[in-house]
Amino acid sequence: MTEDVIKEEQADSKKVSWEAFVKQDALNFMMAHNLQAITVDDGGGKKGVIKRTSKGDFSVQITSNEIL
Repeated sequence: MTEDVIKEEQADSKKVSWEAFVKQDALNFMMAHNLQAITVDDGGGKKGVIKRTSKGDFSVQITSNEIL
């Protein structure tokens, strides 16, 4: 039983936050494939939109929907 808890904690520590995923992995994918815009959605209310501006910079918008 304690082994399951330890494995779960290790898996949680390796998870990347949604914001970090959008700003790192999604942005790197976009740049590697020379895309102009990309939208990612986690299916749970969180969305990220990355667009290349006319100056060549990147605009990142991150939204979330939280139920309280």
